[in-house]
Amino acid sequence: MGWDPEVWEDPMVFKPERFLESGGETFDITGSREIKMMPFGAGRRICPGYGFAMLHLEYFVANLIWKFEWKAVDGDDVDLSEKEEFTVVMKNPLQAQVCPRLR
Repeated sequence: MGWDPEVWEDPMVFKPERFLESGGETFDITGSREIKMMPFGAGRRICPGYGFAMLHLEYFVANLIWKFEWKAVDGDDVDLSEKEEFTVVMKNPLQAQVCPRLR
């Protein structure tokens, strides 16, 4: 299904932009609306850890924000430009000063 030319244009070509809302198609990764791409499976065969993983990730990020104070290094402007390597990464890595919040 992931390589079906009836479903995807040029399925064997690496085109990550096809997954961006502004530059490509939008779709549901759970397969509940359409069966086009299901990285976590669908229906009875859906990954049992999918919901747990999403909740755990949200909890983890919330705790990082709650327990630490995040500041840009003095004199650094945040540059959000990107470059392509194995994945898309920041062209100029973000440098942050992380300090535990005092309670």
